[in-house]
Amino acid sequence: MAKRKNFKANLVKQSVKQVVQKTVQQAVGRAVEKDPRILEIQTKYQKNGLTFQSNNNNIIPRDQAGNIKLQESATDNPLLIIEPASTRILNKSVLKVIDTQFNYFKFPATTRIVDTDDLDIDLDLDLTVEQESEDVIYARYKPSENRKILSDPTGQGIASGILINELEEGQIQKRPNNYYITKQIKDSGVDLRFRIKINFRYDSDASDFNTTYFYISRSGPDKYLQRDYIQYFDFDDPYAGGGKISQYQVQNAYKDVVIANSEFEVGDTFSITALAGINDPNKYSTINAAQTYWSITDASKNVDEWNREI
Repeated sequence: MAKRKNFKANLVKQSVKQVVQKTVQQAVGRAVEKDPRILEIQTKYQKNGLTFQSNNNNIIPRDQAGNIKLQESATDNPLLIIEPASTRILNKSVLKVIDTQFNYFKFPATTRIVDTDDLDIDLDLDLTVEQESEDVIYARYKPSENRKILSDPTGQGIASGILINELEEGQIQKRPNNYYITKQIKDSGVDLRFRIKINFRYDSDASDFNTTYFYISRSGPDKYLQRDYIQYFDFDDPYAGGGKISQYQVQNAYKDVVIANSEFEVGDTFSITALAGINDPNKYSTINAAQTYWSITDASKNVDEWNREI
């Protein structure tokens, strides 16, 4: 009988304890739900469309206060799952942020005429810079690389055109290595001034010399090719008559000449030709591209080789 009484008493104590615990948990849960801090946090998450906490007890069991039920040292605790949150962005949401409407003009466009009878326009324009930039005469060319000066294997003394293909300034070359007479050049009525400098060297396996000749050639639709149209360049070495150059010697050949407007027509071309006395693998003359140029300017202007006023 004593055991049965003790058993009943224990049951009553446990029942009372459970009721008290449940009542306390409910009270705590109600207190937490009414806690302004918790409500503020919940409101922020709800406003942004995010899940504040799971209400699915099959995923993470919680008590009435919202706390996850975990027991220390227990082996049957549920896994802690972090629920992902997704946001749905609609086209309407983007248009609220980015206004893509075209609000500048209305179509069809209309024009309004302003009465200009009383306007007095007096323009004094200085076109000096523009006129200088439109110089149809000036050009400056140079070779793009070093080249050997060819000889005439036939022995007839026929000169060959040299490489002078790189544009430094001015008018482009309509034909490679040539100065081309355009309608603007001819119709301008000006004479042309050619200033040429050719730097060259003679290499030989023997202590001898070579001869090198330079010319200005001319050709055109109604003119035959005249390879030696302008002859006799000047040399640094006063004793280099006929372009004589010794072994390993470096020389400069010059020509400064004016070509009258009457000497050319539209479509004519001018170029530079050269003839070496010897050109074989062991004896040859070479043009140095870096120190060679051909400058063409208006002969009536007092300018230098770069078309700068003197």
